Amino acid sequence: MWIIWLFLVVCIVAVLIGAINRTPEQDAIINYGHKNVAMTCPHCNAQGEIRTKQVKLKRGLSGGKATAAVITGGLSVLATGLSRKEGSTQAHCGSCGNTWTF
Repeated sequence: MWIIWLFLVVCIVAVLIGAINRTPEQDAIINYGHKNVAMTCPHCNAQGEIRTKQVKLKRGLSGGKATAAVITGGLSVLATGLSRKEGSTQAHCGSCGNTWTF
């Protein structure tokens, strides 16, 4: 049993050390994605400072999930939830800090 605890502690320490040793550029890539030099910020008109990444946003009510919830007596809601998730692109300007999705 103590081996499992030791393994967990070693894993947690490794993750913390990895997070401490990241550069600001690596943090920006993790948080906002890679730079997209072709985009222009709609707020400050800066070009070449925009980072983009794919995100999933919750949008409205899914008809299929609502139907499944009625058929299963609500059990499917516990596993899946009712909102549908759509793929979007999140953009972030490194100059002014504005973030938007499209």
